[in-house]
Amino acid sequence: METDQRIQNVYRPVEERVKDLKEVERFFTEEEIKSQGARCSNCGIPFCHGDGCPLFNLIPEFNEAIAQGNPRKAYHIISKTAFFPEFTGRVCPALCEAGCTKNIHNEGAVMVRQVEKYIIENAFKENWVMQPIAEKPNGKKVAVIGAGPAGLYAAESLRRKGYTVTVYEKQPKAGGLLRYGIPNWKLEKEVIDRRIQLLESAGIKFVYNTEIGKDISPSYIQKNHDYVFLAIGTPNARDLKIPGREAEGVYLALDFLHGEGEKYNAKGKKVLIIGGGDTGNDCVGKSIREGCESVLQIEFMPKPPEERSPSTPWPMWPYMVRTSYAHHEGGERRWNLSSKEFIVENGHVKGVEAVTVEWEMDPQGRPLKPKELPETKEFIEADLVVLAMGFTGVPEAGLVEGLGLKLTPRTTIIQDPARNIFAVGDCANGASLVVRAMADARAKTKDF
Repeated sequence: METDQRIQNVYRPVEERVKDLKEVERFFTEEEIKSQGARCSNCGIPFCHGDGCPLFNLIPEFNEAIAQGNPRKAYHIISKTAFFPEFTGRVCPALCEAGCTKNIHNEGAVMVRQVEKYIIENAFKENWVMQPIAEKPNGKKVAVIGAGPAGLYAAESLRRKGYTVTVYEKQPKAGGLLRYGIPNWKLEKEVIDRRIQLLESAGIKFVYNTEIGKDISPSYIQKNHDYVFLAIGTPNARDLKIPGREAEGVYLALDFLHGEGEKYNAKGKKVLIIGGGDTGNDCVGKSIREGCESVLQIEFMPKPPEERSPSTPWPMWPYMVRTSYAHHEGGERRWNLSSKEFIVENGHVKGVEAVTVEWEMDPQGRPLKPKELPETKEFIEADLVVLAMGFTGVPEAGLVEGLGLKLTPRTTIIQDPARNIFAVGDCANGASLVVRAMADARAKTKDF
């Protein structure tokens, strides 16, 4: 196989994948993965694992091992920095690929994420993946509150260092955003369950259906543990408080993605998604899989440029328009629209009144200041509206106050190391990527 090209056909056929809930990406063959590993250049300075990967994965090293036909060595290399490559290999936007030197000459980055996914799945297949090996117990107990990406990473990191770790999770199962925010067709939940079994076998205890501040007092947690790590994410969704918001048929994105029953089903409906990010894209995917009549995704911000913006030169993550798996499946996208009012009839949403937004741009083409154009007012018909505008902060006031902590103006947690209380991931830094949440947990447990 030629080794000088980035492979373009990443997904299963559209006509096949929209009929099931299995992962949309296909699995690459050993030959294809070896060809991608072989594309990795002798860069001198590999920006992929410095400027690119928040976990500082040793990307050129595992690419070389794959290219040489040594997947076991590749697995040992990636395991030095990444505890859960089966997660990032599926849902990470691959910041490393933006830093690949092949982008300088528009050759197409090495497919690092696909290589990572192959390495870990092959390792599971060959039974190389074992439970984390803990050091000699140090007699210290840690409570990790939240079983999302940051909490799981912190739990494994601390367990490896000899701590007794208990993870408290208010949901029935572990995973956080991985389970309750990302749909099956991007990350099948058996992948999460497989990893949790390994963590449990390593001695990490999981306590589910338990909310600290409600079911257990924060003071009890603090008194019975030497350290407390908060990893509760930023589940407080950004809402749209405009007239008609209380209408039936207007839902927050995660409620729509994981809600059950007829009201959350898009079959035969005109669906409007407000918000142009990854969660909004997943809502498009769900609507299509359920047989919607139509689906339109609108965004307040302007359409990014088709090519990398001068404001984000290599090796920065490029500001440019992106087309997700869902947009290949159907639907329509529009930009520069501000929603002003939900139109309601007999208690049910019938559509949205919106106006066009004109943006003042900086010299490099980045949006600076919006201006609404009232004369462009229009009615967008919809009988199911999904709000997918991101997340704003931490709502668990009982937990935060119970531990004597304070919040920043952005409603993220200010940790208190002097009292052995730490915050990791999104709840400390604001809503971001799964890989960045893990990297924060890694950094804050490194010296324990």
